[in-house]
Amino acid sequence: MATMVCVSHTVGYSIMGNSHYRGNRIMDPINTNMPHGLWSIDPNAICARLGKPIDPNSIDDYSKDYLLVGCRPHTMFKPGVEPNGFRWWWWDNSFLPHLRYPSFSNPTGDKAWSRLTYCDWGLPHNSEGECVAPILQSHRDRINARLKKLSGSTIKEISQLWGGTKDQTPVTTKHALIVPSSPTNFSHFYNTTLDVWLNTVTGALKELGYTYRIRDKKGPNARKANQIIHEIDEHGHDCVIANHSAGASEAVLHGVPVVTTSDWNPARPVSTTWEDFVFNGNIKTYSAKQIDTWVTQCCAYTYHREELDMLSWIGIHPSAGHLRNQQHEE
Repeated sequence: MATMVCVSHTVGYSIMGNSHYRGNRIMDPINTNMPHGLWSIDPNAICARLGKPIDPNSIDDYSKDYLLVGCRPHTMFKPGVEPNGFRWWWWDNSFLPHLRYPSFSNPTGDKAWSRLTYCDWGLPHNSEGECVAPILQSHRDRINARLKKLSGSTIKEISQLWGGTKDQTPVTTKHALIVPSSPTNFSHFYNTTLDVWLNTVTGALKELGYTYRIRDKKGPNARKANQIIHEIDEHGHDCVIANHSAGASEAVLHGVPVVTTSDWNPARPVSTTWEDFVFNGNIKTYSAKQIDTWVTQCCAYTYHREELDMLSWIGIHPSAGHLRNQQHEE
């Protein structure tokens, strides 16, 4: 796998197809491979991930912020038990998987868009579990402007990627699609196993009179022709059960109600919690307006590879005020 790193303070990367100059910086095409690891953040650098990744156990300077790319166990502290004072940002797959679907703005279905969260694995929420992510139209406008440019003005609004936001359809057939996370995800994030989670979920579904299928997750290339929305339509699922998977977001935007078993799921604010579902057997539906508001919230934590690599996100991310102050100090 090719590693894309800024080698010096004179080299950066751009979405443009050909190398060009910005001031005295040579700008090269983006490489959409995403090497995983942990790096310190220098808000005054011209790009992210300078040098080799850091062993988390070697960190002794908590005055810095750190950027975690991906979530491989050996590159990170165990979720929920990070050291006091450890400030970290998580760069991983987008909250909104439709951004990686093949489209006019992304013909080859690359993972050019990602989530970027601060000291959290999902959208920020309070102690009551309520989403407190800001609703900032400026971030949606930012994404729309890039989609328009990338698509040659064919896509002007993010919701075009899923055919427009719609009201969810109430559950009638009670035929659930179960979307598990990876086995490593269960052990590292939740101190359980995939088998235990599946047994819990399928047992409850049977008691509540639901039938179900388990999503057979394909590799990235095969998945382009077998997205979750295709599986929902092909097998007549009218609800989705998910743990950590952003597949829940795909279902929400397809008009299908969702149950989430984790408050770290990106679709948590527009889902039924597992506890509520088990208690009363009902699955909430959300209106197009509610879902559209949630999409706007997600946009504030959604960034293109160029924004991430060039650290331009520091100037606009809702949680990056302290990093902006550090930029101004120099």
